[in-house]
Amino acid sequence: MARFSCIVIMFVTLCGCSTRRLANGWYPVADTPDNHIEGKAIVTVKDFDTTRLDTVSYPDVAFIEGRLKVDKVPVWAKATEDRIGKRNGFVFKDSVVMAPSVNCRIESGCFTINSEDKNLILEIYNSLNNKAK
Repeated sequence: MARFSCIVIMFVTLCGCSTRRLANGWYPVADTPDNHIEGKAIVTVKDFDTTRLDTVSYPDVAFIEGRLKVDKVPVWAKATEDRIGKRNGFVFKDSVVMAPSVNCRIESGCFTINSEDKNLILEIYNSLNNKAK
């Protein structure tokens, strides 16, 4: 019986611990305090065409401005239209960095990523630049 219990515990531990990581990118996010991700990625960082880091010397803020690849613009436009009044979140290293409410359809394929944590924005931007190399 003890051997069976050990096997069951080992099975639950191995199957219960997932190493699945989310791809960095934009996801639908629930309007809950824990920013629960509601579905699959809308677009991932692989779909980014250009990104630009913008820094402001006071109050020591940084944000990323970006544009999607041309073939992903219709996907982004439809996803933003479908999410009006809801939130989309940018996920980096399995954490929601920001999750703004969507106010309108965004047909330009543009986005911004910001956070009060300037070092986090710099880390995200550097990871985007390293992806391109």
